[in-house]
This record gives sequence, C-alpha cells and structure tokens, in this order.
Amino acid sequence: MPIIKWAGSKRQLLPELRARIPHRFGRYIEPFLGSGALFLDLLPNEAILNDFNPELINMYSCIRENADAIYEMLQAYQNDYNALNSQEERDQYYYHQRDIFNQRLQNEQLDVVDASLFIFLNKTCYNGLYRVNTAGLFNTPSGKKRRVSICSRTQLQRCSDALQNVLLLNGDFEAACQNLQAGDFVYFDSPYYDTFDTYQPGGFPEQDHLRLANLYHQLTDNGVFCLLSNSDTEFIKALYAGSVIDVVPVKRMINCNGQQRTGSEVIIKNY
Repeated sequence: MPIIKWAGSKRQLLPELRARIPHRFGRYIEPFLGSGALFLDLLPNEAILNDFNPELINMYSCIRENADAIYEMLQAYQNDYNALNSQEERDQYYYHQRDIFNQRLQNEQLDVVDASLFIFLNKTCYNGLYRVNTAGLFNTPSGKKRRVSICSRTQLQRCSDALQNVLLLNGDFEAACQNLQAGDFVYFDSPYYDTFDTYQPGGFPEQDHLRLANLYHQLTDNGVFCLLSNSDTEFIKALYAGSVIDVVPVKRMINCNGQQRTGSEVIIKNY
C-alpha cells in the first residue's frame, strides 16, 4: 500500500496493470515513481526508481534508511494535529508546518525531517495534492480535515523493506532508462497529456511527451518490455501507434468537481 496519496496514483488501476505485466522480466524500472503503487504491489527483486521531485525521492530514501525515526515524527505531528479543538487551529498548524517545510527546501541537503513533513503535509493538505508555485515552493492549501491517521509503523516498515535493493534516482526520465537490457521491464506513468501536470516546475509539456514516445520506441527496438499509462486522447494514441492500446474506465480522485471524477485512460504496451 502506498505511503502517500499522489495525483495520478495507480492504486485503483492495479487490477488492469497486473493483467498486463510480462510473465517474466529482469529489472523493474519506474521513471515516474509518484506513490509507487505498482512497485509496492509487484515487489520486484531488483528495481530502478526515479522521479523528478527531489522531496519525493528523499522521502523514499529516508524511509529505506530510517523508518523508525520517521514514524516517531509522524506520530508527533498526528497527535498535535488531532488534539486541536477547532478547524481554525488545525489550519494554523498546517500552514505553520508548510512554512517550515518551504523554509527547509532552501537547504542544500534534505533529511528525515523534510521526509516526515512531506508525508504529514500530504496527509493533511487538499486532496493529497503536491503543487508548487513558480519558485518551486509547496503551496497546496489545507485539506481542513478534523482528524488524520497518517500511517502505521508496519506500513512504513514494509515500504522500507521493499526499497532495500532499489536504486533511487532523482532526475529526468531519460536518464533513468540508460543502459537497459533486453528483458528489463519499464512502467511509464508520466504526467498525463492535457491534464493537471504542475507537480513539478515547468510541468510536462507536449515536447516531453514526444521525448517520452521516442524513448518508448527506442526501448522497444532494444527488446525492453514497456508498459505505459496516459490520457485517452488521439494525440497519445497516435504517438504509440503500432502498440497494443487498451482504453480503460477510471475515477479521478483529484478534482474539485465530483461529477468530473470519471473518465477513461489508455494502457499501452509493446509486447
């Protein structure tokens, strides 16, 4: 089970993804990690996990190295938050922690405090949304929750165990896919085309989707298994023409209008 909520998380889509996993593969590579729902479901023996978001990768690195310390910090945040009597007090507490988090982002090196704040803010902000402004600072408002239950020690430890034999990278998706071998398996879950993509400064514009498609086809030519999720649009379908393209129904968990939380996506594979 993922530690955090993330825009575009594939937790609800796991049955569809499981049905399309190669029967046998070498290394597992996920260049857009996010909540890591598929990785935590598959628990592969060897993996390369990457994301452009340094705070996210720091969280996973700290969970791997020091899950107990993070759990103790999260318990303190949870107890403090749940002890407050009014929503005004809870909002003030949230924004105070958000300010601390953003101040700490100016540091050159992230640590377990940043990781713990990252998780706390994810669990208490609006819809678990990680959004940054043009300065790269986290600016998602309070989720106005009366009580929070962040995560259990067991959940953190299971995540820590799963990450022990993993190479964690923080960079561009192309860099995470260098020197792959035939039989390796890559799952691409980039920010979707023509949807919310401001979780990173600069977003994920059309030119990045073109880069991603070129990488997908290069890996296909090299015998690498590729599975990809994206929006159900003619632009995306054209980019991956010649692959197996399945349209699947989904519920979108992050949308201010509940009536717009349904739709369809595509799952694409080259095998």
